[in-house]
Amino acid sequence: MKRLLSILLVTLLLFACKNELESPNWDVEMIIPLVHTKMNIDNILSDTNLNILESNEGFIHLVYEENIIDINLDTLIKINAITDEQTHTLDSASFADVVISDTATIGETISEIPLGTLLFPDGSTNNIPALFGVASGDTINIDASEYFETMNLYRGMLIVEIMNGYPTDISNVSLTLINATNQSIIATFSFPLIPSGNIASDSVSIAGQTIDDNLFAILNNMDINASNGPVLIDYSDAIITTINISDLGITEATAIFPEQQLTETLKENNFNLGGAQIEEIGIKEGTVTVNVLSTLPNGKMVYNIPSLTKNGIPFTTGDMIIPEATNTNLTSFSFNFEGYILDLTGQEGRLGGDTINTIYTESYTFIDYTGTLETINYTDSFYSFVEFDLTTAYAKGYMGQDTIEIEPIENNLNFFNNIIANNLELKEVDLKLNIDNYIGADLQLNLLELKVINDRTNEEVNLADNEILDVNTATLSNNNLPINHTINELIIPAEDFVSILPNKVISTASIYLNPNGQTSAQGFFYPEYPIQANMSIDIPLSLFAENLTFIDTAEVNLPNSDEYIIEKVYLKIENGLPFESNIKLILLDENNLIIDTLLNNAIINAAQVDENNIVVNSTNTNLEIEYKDFTSVKKMISHSTFTTRPINQFIDIYSHYEIDINLSVKISNTIGK
Repeated sequence: MKRLLSILLVTLLLFACKNELESPNWDVEMIIPLVHTKMNIDNILSDTNLNILESNEGFIHLVYEENIIDINLDTLIKINAITDEQTHTLDSASFADVVISDTATIGETISEIPLGTLLFPDGSTNNIPALFGVASGDTINIDASEYFETMNLYRGMLIVEIMNGYPTDISNVSLTLINATNQSIIATFSFPLIPSGNIASDSVSIAGQTIDDNLFAILNNMDINASNGPVLIDYSDAIITTINISDLGITEATAIFPEQQLTETLKENNFNLGGAQIEEIGIKEGTVTVNVLSTLPNGKMVYNIPSLTKNGIPFTTGDMIIPEATNTNLTSFSFNFEGYILDLTGQEGRLGGDTINTIYTESYTFIDYTGTLETINYTDSFYSFVEFDLTTAYAKGYMGQDTIEIEPIENNLNFFNNIIANNLELKEVDLKLNIDNYIGADLQLNLLELKVINDRTNEEVNLADNEILDVNTATLSNNNLPINHTINELIIPAEDFVSILPNKVISTASIYLNPNGQTSAQGFFYPEYPIQANMSIDIPLSLFAENLTFIDTAEVNLPNSDEYIIEKVYLKIENGLPFESNIKLILLDENNLIIDTLLNNAIINAAQVDENNIVVNSTNTNLEIEYKDFTSVKKMISHSTFTTRPINQFIDIYSHYEIDINLSVKISNTIGK
């Protein structure tokens, strides 16, 4: 018994040692998925600019929408003009009258007569005898320096006025006015008789004369006539001599010029806006620039546009002080008119009533007062003009009869990029052209050309050629925003366009404003709300096709390993489309280079349909493929080519129709080797 137990123990120990020294091994087989892809309308067209719509039953419509006419109307009503060009010269300047007086009392005259004050005391009553030559060569100093330094005149009058305040007549009065600087005689005046209490005056033109600020009036002679009996001797009685230099026209002057208005120009300016007749614009942005060139040392200008307002306040530049020009460069004053409203009906209360395209302006030029001596002459000038550069935020009035040419516009169509077909026909395709009009003007759209192109095959289809669409005017709400726009639609049958699988659409058009002329309603235009032209293509998916090919790419994720061997490739295809299909599978590497064709032209039966050609059952196809090297495979392209049966019968496509492709591999590996 003990011997038997010993044998058993040794046997167990030997088997136990073997388990520690040797590893078991066995063969393993597995099926792992490589690719699963579904092909339906959603994923075939997911990266396109199509909208996929479906009915309650799932019937699919493809809708393409695109803005096919890009219209920039910012410059439809734009004011860019030069107005109010004018030149002012010094001959329009004025200078205030120079008035200087001198008083000579009878007391001063009596004091110069020997024993005069004794014979004719102040306050006495006496007979005054005739006195001859009582004033001979007497000089009156006339200081005009507070007015000017020197003046060269092309126009002017010198007026001498003598008021006789003596109690007796004076006669044979002779007066000469002389420039102190060069002793030149300006003028001589004679007064034969000036009765007591009377005034005598005389004037002479001094055109062409030069007048200095320091003048002499020389009293060459004055006789005192005998009084008519005794008279009261009042030493304060006087002869007052007044010299008035007036109506001055200056050729050149160095003077302290008072502020004075050179010109006042009140006028209406008409803007050329083509055929448009505009009554009011709102200004989006823009400037009015007053450009001035002045050789005056003291020029000033004010420019007003009463018809231009912001918050009800008319525009004025205020005082623009113009520096004296040293060259031909103009001085410019720019004013920002953003947010202003410009009335274009002319001057308020104008004769003949309101007009159009017209502003009323006021322009004033001045010689500015500086308080210092300034030298100016007749060659000095004041030149100015005004530049308008305005972009409208809106315009109201008649927009005119104008033609807007729309250059050819090319839009890409990418929804056929993954589709190839020998023959594809759709039961119905409608192309709709919608025109949304936000302008207060009747329009007429001439769709000169609308065509689609497949530039891969150089095929094209013309969808429209000189199609005319009349568009009614938009209206405002209480003459202000919002705009009640109008919508007009043009429907064009377009079944043929799908047959070439186009990738581009090209449109060219012209738009005519007010083709039937002016109406009684006021028009308007807001650049922010232009004309919108949109094209939509409605494609109900009811079709028949021959060799209609859908292309799809899927990732292949098979881990690289030396531990397994690919025994077999399995392909399962579930076809839920009412089309017979031909499947081709192409393998690519990481650089999208073709490695091999896994499957070529495998025929897949169409799904089962009922009497209405609606799918009721999918068909399943299972294939085994001998292919073992997936080492470099990263992607797989599937070409699914379909043909409807019968070929000339339209088949409806529903959203749940799809073809499901599953690719898997059977691998084997020996574990424990």
